[in-house]
Amino acid sequence: MPSPSATPVAYDFRRPNKFTREHVRALQIASETFARQFTTVLSTTLRTVSQVHAKGIHQLTYDEYIREVPNPTYLAILSLAPLAGASIFHLPLPVVMTAVDRLLGGPGSGPAINRPLTEIEQSLIRDLLGRVLRELAYAFESLTTLEPAVIHQESNPQFAQIGSPSDMVIVFVYDLRIGGQAGEATLCVPFASLQPVLDEVAANSLLAGRVEADAESVRDALAGRMGGAPVSVSVCFQPIVLTMADIVDLRPGDVLPLEHRVDEPLEVSVGGVPRFTARPGRRGKRLACVIASVAEKESA
Repeated sequence: MPSPSATPVAYDFRRPNKFTREHVRALQIASETFARQFTTVLSTTLRTVSQVHAKGIHQLTYDEYIREVPNPTYLAILSLAPLAGASIFHLPLPVVMTAVDRLLGGPGSGPAINRPLTEIEQSLIRDLLGRVLRELAYAFESLTTLEPAVIHQESNPQFAQIGSPSDMVIVFVYDLRIGGQAGEATLCVPFASLQPVLDEVAANSLLAGRVEADAESVRDALAGRMGGAPVSVSVCFQPIVLTMADIVDLRPGDVLPLEHRVDEPLEVSVGGVPRFTARPGRRGKRLACVIASVAEKESA
């Protein structure tokens, strides 16, 4: 039974969800990595407290996404080569103006300005985005190799057409704060562009399951083969120390005292590695030893 507080979510059967669990997990990891790197770039470049948090990943139509973008604002049209098509990186205008103020040596706390960016301001933000996009490539490195670049900058969402209104897009949402100014940044990527990457993620997930099963059978086979492998076992008394002169003077028939106490255990080595301790004994007419304990492993 669902809990009384559970909120039902509408499902559109005309637009089924194209995400699988593997897709969401892989994209979340990349998005969170990008948010951390984005934070570092802003903090070091603007020299003020900056925070970026990955808020979520949504599947929308392009029309649904672009209708929620204010006008004017700041939109960077991106190329994510070798992915096909163009993408949009949206930054809220108040946060962008704060960044511009900091880049020009100001405190970043001026009055809110609701207008498109000038050419000089666009140039400053484009340079900042160049550093941010390098971190985007790093974040998606585990999924695919990207070479992000800014193609165009726009302030009116209606002029930023990267697809038809019904095209599906993947929207990465980030809570962004620079100093005392906060807003919501988004990265909009057409689903068709990411689909080959997501298909590869799903294929690798299936392959990983097979590899795990194969690895288990390999371990069993290896254990069976190793069980019949011959190894050398030696029983050793405590070593003695001789001078070079004593060794040179040794002749056939000389006796070397071992200085091994009767109550002291022997060392049993397997393949040259000490593994057990033992007591000397006899089995019939043959010398033997009785395993007393497992040797303690030396700490690294």
